[in-house]
Amino acid sequence: MILRIKKEAAKARFQNMKFFTEVRIMAYVISDDCIMCGACAAECPVGAISEGETKYQIDPDVCVECGACEATCPVGAPHPGE
Repeated sequence: MILRIKKEAAKARFQNMKFFTEVRIMAYVISDDCIMCGACAAECPVGAISEGETKYQIDPDVCVECGACEATCPVGAPHPGE
């Protein structure tokens, strides 16, 4: 997902200018610490999390980076991707 973020230039010569920059936001991922409890999948508001063979998985095309999975996981397995 590409977000456009409005920034004001910090340097004096650009003081009256405003510009946009693109920032790439990465979807959350689930580490190998996952204990397959399903708490994250139940909490995901967009249904981006599904059960895999050894851990739950997050679909990066669906994930909206809300952090609900990270907040509800008892072992902290979900975290922002890199």
